[in-house]
Order: sequence, then C-alpha cells, then structure tokens
Amino acid sequence: MKQAGLDLGSVNTKLVVLENGERIYSQVIPSRFDSVQAGLTLLKSYVQEHGVKPEKLVVTGYGRVNFPEGRVITEITCQCRGCHAYFPDNAYILDLGGQDAKVIRKNSAGKVVQFIMNDKCAAGTGRFLDVILKGLDLTTEELALAAEAKPMPINSMCTVFAESEVITMLAKGIPKPEVIAGLFKSTAKRLAIFVESVGHPDRLIFTGGGAHYTLLVRFLEQELKGKVVIPPEPELSAALGAALLA
Repeated sequence: MKQAGLDLGSVNTKLVVLENGERIYSQVIPSRFDSVQAGLTLLKSYVQEHGVKPEKLVVTGYGRVNFPEGRVITEITCQCRGCHAYFPDNAYILDLGGQDAKVIRKNSAGKVVQFIMNDKCAAGTGRFLDVILKGLDLTTEELALAAEAKPMPINSMCTVFAESEVITMLAKGIPKPEVIAGLFKSTAKRLAIFVESVGHPDRLIFTGGGAHYTLLVRFLEQELKGKVVIPPEPELSAALGAALLA
C-alpha cells in the first residue's frame, strides 16, 4: 500500500510517499501564494510518474482545510510524528518555518504533550532571516567568513527595524560578516528563549527550512547549552509525519 503526506506550507509545498513504510518519493516546490494548487501539481506529477494515486493521503500545513481530498491533520501532530521517526528519544522540537515558529514537546510514544506557536510576527521565523539575508546580497565567501566573525549585536527583532539597523551598520563600515554573524546570534537568542518557555532540553530537534543555516544551529547550541539534532531533510519532516499517519 502506498500512503502519502502532503504539507501545504506558506513558502513551499512538500509531498512524501511511502510504500510498506519505506519512502519511495519526495518532492518540494514553491507554494507561490497558492499552496492548494501547488499540492495538486505535486500529486499530478506523482501520478504521471507512477501511473496511480497513493491509496491513502493525509494533508497538513496552512492550506490543508481547503484541499479537495485526503484526511486533514494539523502540522503540529504531523511534525511530531515525522520527528519521532528519526529521534524517538528526544522530547523537544523547534520547527522554524517561513511564516511561524513552533516548539513542540512530545512523549515517548511520539504524541504531542505541549506546544506553542509564534505566528503573529515575522521576527524569529525563516522569513525574517530570508528577507535580511537576501537584502545583503551575500557571496558564498562572506557567508563562510561570518562563521569566524565577531557577532555585531542587533537589538531590534522587528523585520523592518532590524533591516534598517543592518543598513546603518554597513553604512558605518562594519564588515558584512560581523553583521551576518550578529543576525544569526540574535535570532538564536530569541529562539532559545522561545524553546525554554516550554522546557530545557539537553537535545533539541530542529526542523524546517531554517535548520539549513549551520551558523544559526551553532549559536542555538551555545544559547541552549545543549545539542541540536536535525533530520536528514528538515523541510520534509511534517510531510513524512503525514505519510506515516496515513
């Protein structure tokens, strides 16, 4: 039996298909402000490639309630199940998505015990980092140098004000790697406070597109004084969880 998980995210839409518990297909495409259409496109592509739809489908993410087929399950539950498949002994999850951040605490059976969400402000989300980093027009070399640079404190965590603060620093001649390091450190500090409002994990599971920022991971470990572990494809963990729940 083939079972699929479709995660209709605000930035990207993801599809994972399992057969007998093994992943046989996964794909990520931009949502482009219409995650429902993106989900339909992914399913169509899968059918064109494999000739038949999966027998079971679970849909999660922002667009889940508007999708015309499949069983709907919240992204909190799906994220928890997907992370549990990789890290059954770790209780805490930080999911850094494009539009929000979530902290989830799970039990030994992979069930949600507690969660909190930041979805009222872009600060402390993947979008916050993306907006400012794209505005800096970074080179690969500058990003590498940031890993060794002294972080310049960034006081504002509002996206608009932080961007203005970054522009002012650069105009004063502060090296770009120091500004980049400061951006990641200030974000990590905010995320650590967010995590610790739920608990104090020795090992934290980090998912979502934000988990690809290695410098953010390093600063987050420093702030939490613990280990951060990341699934092999952190942006797919909710879709994987949806497929497992299917």
